[in-house]
Amino acid sequence: MIAELAWRNLWRQPRRTILSSLAIAFTSAFLVFMPSLQYGSYITMIESTLRLFDGYAEIQQAGYRDNPEIRNSIANYQNLLEELRSVDNIQTVSTRAVSFALMATDNRSFGAQIVGVEVDREAKISTIPNNIKQGRFLSAKQADEIVLGEVLARNLKVKVGEKITLLGNGRDGSLAADSLTVVGIFATGIPTMDRLMAEMPLERFQETFHMRGQIHAIILNGGNVSNFQQSMAAIEKLANKYQLESLDWKKLQPGLMKGILLDITTALPLYIAMIVVVAFSLLNSVLMSVLERTREFGVLLALGMRPGDIGRMVWIETLILIFIGLFVGIGLGYGFAEYYGAVGIHFEEAQEIFAEYGLPSAMYPEVNWFTLLAGPLVIALCVLIAAIFPVMRI
Repeated sequence: MIAELAWRNLWRQPRRTILSSLAIAFTSAFLVFMPSLQYGSYITMIESTLRLFDGYAEIQQAGYRDNPEIRNSIANYQNLLEELRSVDNIQTVSTRAVSFALMATDNRSFGAQIVGVEVDREAKISTIPNNIKQGRFLSAKQADEIVLGEVLARNLKVKVGEKITLLGNGRDGSLAADSLTVVGIFATGIPTMDRLMAEMPLERFQETFHMRGQIHAIILNGGNVSNFQQSMAAIEKLANKYQLESLDWKKLQPGLMKGILLDITTALPLYIAMIVVVAFSLLNSVLMSVLERTREFGVLLALGMRPGDIGRMVWIETLILIFIGLFVGIGLGYGFAEYYGAVGIHFEEAQEIFAEYGLPSAMYPEVNWFTLLAGPLVIALCVLIAAIFPVMRI
């Protein structure tokens, strides 16, 4: 009976009920759509950045990332590769070797980072093979070929088909020298990479730098970065088994992680402010309803209703308001997020700016249970806490 009375009481003032429900609905929709957009943009940023070169995870010698010396290499890694290929969510396992060398033409010379890559697997790890602007990517495991970043090629004044000389230090301390043909020039849009990086076949690299079949990193890739993260415990366990170190995307791109945390931190005050405004708005609405019905409550008491029953009735009225608002708001927020998750939110005017950071110019919201329910549930909790005062007033 109390629930029926609460329902009828709400619609004695339909305008106030509808406006209060709409306030909750609008805020709930906003707190579903915006976190979904943020989460989707984070996933896009992470995957675009990692697919550019790093992969979703790497396995290296301990301390190699902070001190990338050519001697800090991995030997006897074939068994580890086979075990990694059996781990869930890992789609591609590849290897790389890295060194720094002087690259010279007839008139110019520049220092560069030389990366030895598995020719047949690099396209599944990195977007560099798909970013070749002139010529082609590497074709054979031991070919005397190299691809250069666009800015590096311009600094060296070298074109596709021309020869360059490579001079560096081998792993055993001897001179590493080779003559390679430029077969391709890539442009990632990242100035540092385009100015300082070159890639050559891994086996040719190992021969040139006297690596004796050794590598510096095992690169891992998968489909979805969220699913891939679930396999990091198994990857770390295998790395420890071979006395190596595993690095997930947070360690490979610490700047990206800090940027995401900064964005979350700056968005939280807006979300909190909206929740507080709605909570106080509903508090005012419920309190005014209670004050207006003082005589009504007196009549109910005279008819034998206990004060606790009146308090429960007002509490149920608040619950119904919250339920209506959350139901509509979650539905709207989910609908908008799913729609724009399919078609994307495009920023064509900022396409060049996004390209400089290797990012697409469209963002796609992505809904999960947290983005769907976290904001609305916080609203419900705050409104219920705010409703304690009117109930206590009764």
